[in-house]
Amino acid sequence: MALRPDPDYQRVNASDIRLGEPLPYAVYDSGGMLLLQSGFVVNTVKQIEVLVANGIYRRVGRADAGRPGSTLRPLTGSEENNAFEMLDLLKIRMKRIFDQFKTGSQDPDFVTRIEGIALTIQQACTHDTDAALANLHLDYESSYAVVHHLQAALLCELVGKKLGIRDELRLPLLNAALSHDIGLLDIQDILDRQSSPLTTSQRERVERHPADSERALIDLGVNDHRWLEPVRHHHERIDGSGYPDSCVGDAIPLPTRMLAIADIYSAMVRDRPYRKAMVSGEAMRKLLLEQGRQTDNRLIQLMIKEVGVFPPGAIVRLANGEVAVVKKRLRNSTCPLVCTFVRPNGMPLLSPVPRDTAAPESAIEGMLPFSSYRGSISVIRSLWN
Repeated sequence: MALRPDPDYQRVNASDIRLGEPLPYAVYDSGGMLLLQSGFVVNTVKQIEVLVANGIYRRVGRADAGRPGSTLRPLTGSEENNAFEMLDLLKIRMKRIFDQFKTGSQDPDFVTRIEGIALTIQQACTHDTDAALANLHLDYESSYAVVHHLQAALLCELVGKKLGIRDELRLPLLNAALSHDIGLLDIQDILDRQSSPLTTSQRERVERHPADSERALIDLGVNDHRWLEPVRHHHERIDGSGYPDSCVGDAIPLPTRMLAIADIYSAMVRDRPYRKAMVSGEAMRKLLLEQGRQTDNRLIQLMIKEVGVFPPGAIVRLANGEVAVVKKRLRNSTCPLVCTFVRPNGMPLLSPVPRDTAAPESAIEGMLPFSSYRGSISVIRSLWN
């Protein structure tokens, strides 16, 4: 549904956006989907170009539509989405993009749509990184492809920001993370259900999917080397054991190394037909011990520090026997803020209860698989909704 004829929406032009200043209103795409909340600070000309290329609109009162300088009506609660809800919206947008790609139809707006999602991820991290991390760690309902690409992009944003890479330079890497496995989408659903070993043809597809993804993106209008390079080489390893080009050492640029690590971690913490998802702590240890020499040990340690020993969304058992979910990272990474949702006797709580993990009786004793507590997801999500 296009919004151009809708009097409740008014198109936003480049001249309406001021660099370095918060947006005075939420902006939407041409289908009515929230792009950015009010308050998002646009810091670069590139961000303005991406937004305007998407075709962005602000919502105004019907009587005021089309009048320059008109006063916006207050946004409803459902429109003022927090970072947790923003990720839910991004899943819908990613699914639409992937579904259209799988039909074989060319999307002339593919580049601007992906860039718009990348900008929203940057906004979510600025607004509430903990909520964004929790959303993706807790999602086992959305398709693997959707969550995997979003999670990889989120991790690249966190690490890139920590490294001091400027917003406009992080954007191409986020674009790459959001599309790095697009060459596998046509068989991804089959792979998601398959517990038997890969067939010869499937293994060939997997090994060539970085090159296939690069080729598909070029066909979709991507011509930015900073986007295409990480996609083609995200399975390269610094010891030369990767594919498709067997790159070695410094021949693998920093952004590509970042995506490689994010890709591995995200795959580890998702259920696969042939294995259960690892808890995040186990995935981090495995990544550090088994991938440190093949990828980039320094970046792995940085990502672990940024995500946290007990990342938001992780399910943990406390010393008192309660089961809790990590709500927020604190300065002491071993003592995050958690909320109990299962009593020591195994009975669920109707409302989560905060616990101080620095207290001996509420100390975290270990991590638990979320798959055992999916029945409590509505209670857990209420912490952010």
